[in-house]
Amino acid sequence: MNVVKIGVGDLKARPGSELEFSFKADWGNLTTATSIIPVLAPVLVRGKVINTGRVLLVQGQVATTLELTCDRCLAKFNFPVIAPLEEAYVTKNSQPPGEDEEEDREIRPLEGDILDLQPAVTEALLLALPMKWLCQVNCRGLCPHCGQNLNEGQCHCQRETLDPRLATLGQFLRNLEGEDTHGSTQKENFKGPEE
Repeated sequence: MNVVKIGVGDLKARPGSELEFSFKADWGNLTTATSIIPVLAPVLVRGKVINTGRVLLVQGQVATTLELTCDRCLAKFNFPVIAPLEEAYVTKNSQPPGEDEEEDREIRPLEGDILDLQPAVTEALLLALPMKWLCQVNCRGLCPHCGQNLNEGQCHCQRETLDPRLATLGQFLRNLEGEDTHGSTQKENFKGPEE
């Protein structure tokens, strides 16, 4: 279960104090808008919650291993993640931070004495994902003709591709080359000025 909760009842009453935390959570999957990513290792979350007087500031780190699918060759691969965790929470009774203070930080509401870090941990993991998922930097991908994984071996497909719009021109050039092999070439029939 992806439950990541901390009791902060005492911390809320003591501005300037902090509470350290460290725990391990077993998550089956990480769900995004477009995919479901298997989580292969327990999610390790550690850090501290600081009562700044205006917000409860969470600072820490998230670590796990995800199973991604390569965008080029479609092979599954393990992707270790270590991501920073930083979130600010404000109670309904607290005065929200001014524009100068905490201006760059998204403020999440906190109801009651339980701080649920699950959304923040999920967001940290998602932000740590690369834009392009590659099993290796120099992944060669799949052959567009036969589907062979080119990282595992070369296929026997013809590599030369001709734009279909130039097929007629290609045929014309092949016909010219065929004439050249029969002894009658334009080069031989051409007489330059020096001749």
